[in-house]
Amino acid sequence: MSLDEALLDQVGENGRTGCLRFYFWDQPTLSLGYFQSHRSRDRHTFSQACPLVRRSTGGGAIVHAEELTYSLVLPVRHASQVTRLYEICHQTLIAELSTRGIVATRWGQARRGSVGDEPFLCFLRRSEDDIVIGRHKIAGSAQRRRRGGVLQHGSVLLRKTCHAPELAGIEDLSALRIDPYELARRWSARLGDCLGVGLCRGRPTAGEVEQAARYRSQKFGNRQWTHRR
Repeated sequence: MSLDEALLDQVGENGRTGCLRFYFWDQPTLSLGYFQSHRSRDRHTFSQACPLVRRSTGGGAIVHAEELTYSLVLPVRHASQVTRLYEICHQTLIAELSTRGIVATRWGQARRGSVGDEPFLCFLRRSEDDIVIGRHKIAGSAQRRRRGGVLQHGSVLLRKTCHAPELAGIEDLSALRIDPYELARRWSARLGDCLGVGLCRGRPTAGEVEQAARYRSQKFGNRQWTHRR
């Protein structure tokens, strides 16, 4: 998350062309949405042993275990309507899943209307652009905009985990084994085509790594930031 934040700085300030990343977490971790109270984690028994962090975007808590995290950083000029990024990212994922015989849809297409009080976990909440298989949410995203750049990140739930056994993932719902590396490769190709940009492999610059280290110290790895609410 610290590197995502550093990349957002670069794309906004120095004209970086953008970056698409996919990553896993090195241990099962619970990330709170920006506005959630850290005390609210007591509402979820199964993730009590997980380390706690706080995201810079809103929404419900996510158990980062059997899931794939993605982040996309772009200059605002690449998306005159930045809200379309939700549609682009999610529709390309839906299209990729369909090639495997998995029928996924946007929640707005499956069912409209209120779902009542917001649950603690993000994957028990629903918004129009969320991706569902049946009534089960398997992917969602959030955005942050700053100084000419936009960061969109999200989570794709691959399979059930003991840290959130109430959530079913793609494999549980489809009975198909998903290789996350292959999913990321094929999904990124679709994203590039849809965004009209070429993708090439790269590494963060020394400046981005240094900035990420500062964000880790000041925010995402800092207890004061995590417990600020």
